[in-house]
Amino acid sequence: MRRIVGILMFLVLLSGCEKYVVEKSDITLSGKYVISKLNVVNVDQNQTPDSLYLLGSTYVNHNLPKPFDSIVIDNFYLHMDYSTIRINLLGVTPTGTDIWEYGKSPNEIFYNIIGNNSYNNGFIQFTYVTSDGNAATMTFLIEDDGFESLQLKSSGAWFESEMGQKQVMTLGLTRVGP
Repeated sequence: MRRIVGILMFLVLLSGCEKYVVEKSDITLSGKYVISKLNVVNVDQNQTPDSLYLLGSTYVNHNLPKPFDSIVIDNFYLHMDYSTIRINLLGVTPTGTDIWEYGKSPNEIFYNIIGNNSYNNGFIQFTYVTSDGNAATMTFLIEDDGFESLQLKSSGAWFESEMGQKQVMTLGLTRVGP
């Protein structure tokens, strides 16, 4: 009997020390978001310092497709549901319906989630036609999917300069509605 109790105690001790891995929950992108901060990193040989844009400041880069070429912090909205995304809130109708520059019916913008699993949020990718008629594809890493926030990091874009320069944007979004 003593031997059985000893074996059971050993098993409890052994299994009690096991490290458990908690899987990430499913991503929950649905909702209306405002860009509350934007961090831009220029990746080049000179290691240019980061640029952080906060409340009221404007990020301008005419190399990016519209409307991402000019982002006013706390005044640039995105809305996502389970399959579509709307970009750049223009206003609200008297009945309370949002008016969107991109993604309104019948020109919905469908997004894809790539690489999402138990351990990675994956990437969000969507293609849309800009106001000047060009097709634009945006790809963002879903860095953090919080309860009231979302952090997206662009895959980066190369821009012409003397040495070549890659620019990566990190969008800090805050949920402002359903």
